[in-house]
Amino acid sequence: MATKLSHRREIQGLRALAVLAVITNHLFADFMPGGFLGVDIFFVLSGYLITGQLVELSSNGQLGRNLLNFYSRRIRRILPSALLVIWVSVGLAFKHLGPVIGNETLRDGRWSTLFIANSHFNSLKVDYFGQGATSPLLQHYWSLAVEEQFYIVWPIALLLLVLLSKTHSKKILLTILSALAVFSFSSIFIIERTLTYFATQTRIWELSIGALIAITGARAWPHILQWVAFLIILASLFFVGSTDQVPGPMVAPALLAVVALLNVSNANLQFFLGNRVMHYIGDLSFVLYLWHWPVIELHRQLANTPLATGELISLLFITFVLAISTHHLFENPIRFNKYLVQHPGVTAISGTTAITLSVLASYLLVKG
Repeated sequence: MATKLSHRREIQGLRALAVLAVITNHLFADFMPGGFLGVDIFFVLSGYLITGQLVELSSNGQLGRNLLNFYSRRIRRILPSALLVIWVSVGLAFKHLGPVIGNETLRDGRWSTLFIANSHFNSLKVDYFGQGATSPLLQHYWSLAVEEQFYIVWPIALLLLVLLSKTHSKKILLTILSALAVFSFSSIFIIERTLTYFATQTRIWELSIGALIAITGARAWPHILQWVAFLIILASLFFVGSTDQVPGPMVAPALLAVVALLNVSNANLQFFLGNRVMHYIGDLSFVLYLWHWPVIELHRQLANTPLATGELISLLFITFVLAISTHHLFENPIRFNKYLVQHPGVTAISGTTAITLSVLASYLLVKG
């Protein structure tokens, strides 16, 4: 491929659109009530990108080396920034919100570090759409947990299936993904509704959609349908709301529209999704997502009153400053470090050590 999937301009543009939708929803919910669907869009993109990478890796038949290379890339990409935001949030919680909230944030950080924050928040009966209630500073790590659980299981299954059945692996993978998607979507209507938003099993179908397209190939739809898909996404962001069943049928049109935009050929749409600004925001999307919620929620809890428009714009500015600084001074230097890139085993050991130390610290630093 001339351009990596993750750096294709339409992909970066969709990442930018998704993260901007989430942040806009959290700052100006009345303006964009369905902006939380940006997370669902991220799930489709993750399923597509990760599966595409795994399909490329599977061509050499070296299961152990492929898994090591894959997981070392994931560690460099995700873990440093994720741990940074966790511990900064813990420190700010203790300093500004007191030992009770500090200890709660420390506990939330422990489960976020282990990538099971979604189950943790479900066990606490946290309501994502709770009105007027304070929310955990690390609540947004639920989506990262869902993705990481997918990253842990799916690569092993895919690469192992390809290794064992090279002739029929594509058909087997498509069958498995289709069955998982049906099971996952059906589970939305089976488990308790208050648990569906954070639950892993109710999100697998979104990741599976992207994975299916990665295996079958993203086709270029007719230009008019590409515009229709783009308008469906925008309409969903403005007209789907917290009173709808989410995840559920109301989410499906936007996610299927994302599929139609995984290979954009319309020049005007290419320019909108692929211009330098959208491309750069797409690059920042991960750290923007990590920083935005602690910044917003910390200020809300300190203010203890509805925030004025000027304050919300200031929070948006602070989020971008933190994201840009983290991206250039912390994220990229580690992610593209030549030594770590050339020594995936060192990356794996370092990542495992960092997780272990972070979890141990979350027990040792509890304040009475």
